[in-house]
Amino acid sequence: MALADTVSLLTQRGGPDGAAEAPRPPDGPTVSSVGAYDELFTFALENGCSYSASIRGTVRPIVVGRDAGQKVEPDLAVTAVLSCQGAAAVKVSDRVAGTGPITRAQVESLLERCASIVTDEAGRKCSYVPEIDLVGEGLVGAGVAYLCPQSRP
Repeated sequence: MALADTVSLLTQRGGPDGAAEAPRPPDGPTVSSVGAYDELFTFALENGCSYSASIRGTVRPIVVGRDAGQKVEPDLAVTAVLSCQGAAAVKVSDRVAGTGPITRAQVESLLERCASIVTDEAGRKCSYVPEIDLVGEGLVGAGVAYLCPQSRP
């Protein structure tokens, strides 16, 4: 082997002992598991209505400081629509963003609140409240609760 080939081989291997220099860590924090969501949930309800919710955006994990691995920062657009036969569709739109670091349970609660629809039915305020769960790296729409006070006799 010629001297030039030996020098070239040593340079490729990182030095005369063959140990390459360890890669340097990045200068700032890196995020390896940003959750990107584009979900649509649709439920046929017992009262004949149809409820649907769309959730789009990201949930970014906190990677530094005392909240690292425990909290997230959501940036999610929420749209919900209630369609009942013989009535105009009711639509709500909101955004879960700018909250600062919060827990996944708090994100679920905010999503459920933003996707809830309140209607006026025969003089009663009734609510359609979705159950939305962050499971692993996904969003699951588990159902819709219909909350309406009983009529007084």
